[in-house]
Amino acid sequence: MPRIPEETLQQILAATDIVDLVGRSVKLKRSGSGYSGLCPFHQEKTPSFSVSPSRNAYHCFGCGAGGNAFRFVMEHENLTFMEAVKRLGDAAGIRIEESVWDENAERNAKERAALLRVHSDIAQWYHTLLMKHSAAEPARAYLKSRGINSAIAANWQMGYAPPHGDPLREWALEQKYSEKILIAAGILAQGGEDSARAGETYPRFRHRLMFPIRNDYGEVIAFSGRLLDPEAKAAKYLNSPETPIFSKSKVFFGLDKSKRAISKANRAIVCEGQLDLITAFEHGFENVVAPLGTAFTDFHARMLKRHAEEVVLCFDSDAAGFKAAERAFAILAPTGLVVKVAPLPQGEDPDSLIRGKGADAFKNQLDAARDFFDHLLDFVSTTRDLNETREKTRFAADTAAMIRLLDNPIARDAAIQKVALRLGIPEADYRRQVSRIAKTVPGKSESAQSSPPQPLPPQDKTAAMLVRLALADAKILHWLRNSGREEILKDISGAELLALIWKSSTSFADNTSLAAFFSTLPRDEEHAFSQLLSQPMPSGGMVAAQHALDALGAKRLDNLLQRAQTQLKEPNLSPPQIAQLQQRVITLRKEYLDRIAQLKDIPIPSAT
Repeated sequence: MPRIPEETLQQILAATDIVDLVGRSVKLKRSGSGYSGLCPFHQEKTPSFSVSPSRNAYHCFGCGAGGNAFRFVMEHENLTFMEAVKRLGDAAGIRIEESVWDENAERNAKERAALLRVHSDIAQWYHTLLMKHSAAEPARAYLKSRGINSAIAANWQMGYAPPHGDPLREWALEQKYSEKILIAAGILAQGGEDSARAGETYPRFRHRLMFPIRNDYGEVIAFSGRLLDPEAKAAKYLNSPETPIFSKSKVFFGLDKSKRAISKANRAIVCEGQLDLITAFEHGFENVVAPLGTAFTDFHARMLKRHAEEVVLCFDSDAAGFKAAERAFAILAPTGLVVKVAPLPQGEDPDSLIRGKGADAFKNQLDAARDFFDHLLDFVSTTRDLNETREKTRFAADTAAMIRLLDNPIARDAAIQKVALRLGIPEADYRRQVSRIAKTVPGKSESAQSSPPQPLPPQDKTAAMLVRLALADAKILHWLRNSGREEILKDISGAELLALIWKSSTSFADNTSLAAFFSTLPRDEEHAFSQLLSQPMPSGGMVAAQHALDALGAKRLDNLLQRAQTQLKEPNLSPPQIAQLQQRVITLRKEYLDRIAQLKDIPIPSAT
């Protein structure tokens, strides 16, 4: 199968700062010669994820994830290897020849590129209509009523989707975009068989104010359209459908602009709508995000945990807002995030509060944000009679399940004390009630949890030590490849990594060439190498390598001896076969004992 030349991979990796790349998604802190942070691939409360600039690699000691810049982009952005190479190559200004790509990867990459291109172009077209076309006057009037001027509209590239399909089709014809790509991008929709538009294609967004949705890199991947006609019988907000480049459960609106401010503040403000976010952002509250009209997901929680330790929920003060805060807490709390709630005055949202009473009024609400359980107790005390025994019992049980979700034992104890005091029940009894409840996220079974990457089966310790020595010293690697003892690899389990470097022609002259080699491997092999190289380097140099190879040779002889002895126990062997096996056992035993005697003269250095 065709591959990208190794020199090109090395060039891209050398031009990519892995600390900067990972740091866009993970809050990293300096730790010795490297950096550490919370792993983006599994939930954890203490950092086990490390990034090594010298090795141009990352590794998680908790779940085993690891690799180089290519692997990080693949795992984090759900891209293929070729797509990750293309993205980093584009960022580094390095051209990749299309002809060296394999057919499937090229087709997928071209599809993604085409979808990104059409989204970028139509976002600009929508924006031009909003700013200049007479048909967009209702959209401009609406924005003016919400305090959004042309500069803000331009900063967020807001747009307008016309009410009929002709302008869109004329634009597509002029730009040479086919109906097929517009359907794939979700710009055009197709009527179902049972609908009045069966078989017909039509614009998904009609007479709507358009908000481009972007990924972490700032690329437009979808749209959210707000209805402008209050009399229309349609959803107030309409999002693009799921596509190869967009999944609404994995995206926050505005995160591409706000993630640095969130990391700096160590706090994320969560609003419910796009205009709430934009108004807050433009008035100085830049550490703000908004989900796309969907419930929080584990992916959302992990995204926020990478950047901050605290989340402030700014939802409506009504029952719907309370339920939304409850659902968000159930997802956020197990990650270790501190969850607070800043309930807004009745009938207000961040946008209306800032426009009506100024930015300071919103700041005061944020400063007064309360712990989730304080908010819970205050709200429920106004809607339920907690003096009534049945209500008190039900509420105690409901709250106990929420407390059990808290990842921090100190926070859990504080919540237990708080609820027991407010309900007037013995703290010890309530603590036992909390302890009896299983720690599960409501609505999600254990089997639904995503699995961390699975490494290769355990590698032989001596083989693993030889791998580390060979990768650290070019002379040892050259000696190993010219030793003429490749037969060892056939009869020893746990030597898969050793076989890979032994049979490769890569020089591994530096960390970049090593990283480029790893990027060509399957995921499990790359993770295994990452885990291996994160361990301390063994001492002993060439002497240790020679003894390690001799030890593997002895182990191979022992394996062959045991195999021959097992074969002797098989029934129905002919006398010649028995004699042949007996002679083989004698020969192998002598060779094995001779090899062991030689090894006893000088002990093998430790593999760790």
